[in-house]
Amino acid sequence: MNYLIVDLNITLDGHKLGFVQEMLHYLSQKQYADHQFHFLVNVDLEKEENSAVRVHAIDKSYQAKFDRHKGLKKYQEQWKYIHLKASQQSIDRVILMEFDLYQAAIGMDKNCHFGISGIWFRPYPRQQPIGLSLFGKLKFPLKRQQKKLLLRTALRNKRLDSIFILNDQATVDKLNARHGNRFAYLPDPVFEYNCPSLSNIRQQYGIDAARKILLVFGYIDDRKNIPNILKAVEKLSREEQSNLCLLMVGKVAPNYQELVSQAIDKHKSNAQLLQIDSFVENCEMEALFQQSDLVLRMNVNYFASSGIIGMAAKYNKPSLVSDYGIVAELTEKYALGKIADPLHIGQIKSALSDFLNHPEKWTVDGQNYFREHNTQAFVETLLFIGGSNLQKSPR
Repeated sequence: MNYLIVDLNITLDGHKLGFVQEMLHYLSQKQYADHQFHFLVNVDLEKEENSAVRVHAIDKSYQAKFDRHKGLKKYQEQWKYIHLKASQQSIDRVILMEFDLYQAAIGMDKNCHFGISGIWFRPYPRQQPIGLSLFGKLKFPLKRQQKKLLLRTALRNKRLDSIFILNDQATVDKLNARHGNRFAYLPDPVFEYNCPSLSNIRQQYGIDAARKILLVFGYIDDRKNIPNILKAVEKLSREEQSNLCLLMVGKVAPNYQELVSQAIDKHKSNAQLLQIDSFVENCEMEALFQQSDLVLRMNVNYFASSGIIGMAAKYNKPSLVSDYGIVAELTEKYALGKIADPLHIGQIKSALSDFLNHPEKWTVDGQNYFREHNTQAFVETLLFIGGSNLQKSPR
């Protein structure tokens, strides 16, 4: 089979690049008879020698054409280009690494000669109006209907036969019951990066050995809930504060920078606060998770899967996560940590206090999760190859 694996919107504000790069690396190391893998991307990828794997980077003229548009129009233009490249390379199946963007364009394309699969990062069934303003709550039903309409539009194209949802079998079952068997479970991958050595995080950032490192990692926008985390730290005793370092690592969204800066400036406690406003490379990320003591994922208004708990599980580090969405369910299913209401400062404070005073109660073994969400399971399920084509999540 001839595959076209597509991501034309890779940016360095998160680790979306890792999905494509690690998939390319994995396929370059393997031999799958009678399969060819073409990657269509907007960045340079590190390619290894393998005649079955090719990389096609879009040229500047097409990128300029895409950049002239925004929203649906931009993704319609990208879809036309994807269709063109699929025709040129005699592609049997297009794999969209972000299906969300192309739903309208797929639904309007009546001339597909290839199968279509994709990862749906933001499925609507679990979403609730939690943590929204009054105006946001009033708009929520309308936005939900728009998302339903967009999905129904995409499903008009019978070539779209596999929409993958990360880590969420319940949502897959619900949508299949409603729309037919066109949705599938996909393990959210925990990659193994080739890092000959890892930096010493305490030395690098000047963190005293007596302080526990509490890590907030990833693109920092309003969902990361930084003000409430800082307020919870302020409510800890002075002794507890002296025993922790809150390490926030990730590029801050432009519209969130002022709020984060103000929250940090107003913060008064004995805790050490460190904010690293930048994207970090894979091996730096590995060091951060390996050497942190507690991983915080107290996101608000976020219901889908997250690679954060997978990275924590890889190094047997406990997580404190929001008490709703698929991440809360996975945290409890695999015993990866504890949950708390992200809007309840007292609950966050109590959980942090419990961790600082009774760390033995927070010991986790994340290896079952790590094994079930490895690169092989992700790639072979997504491409319908090999022995890891999981149609349902592990029970």
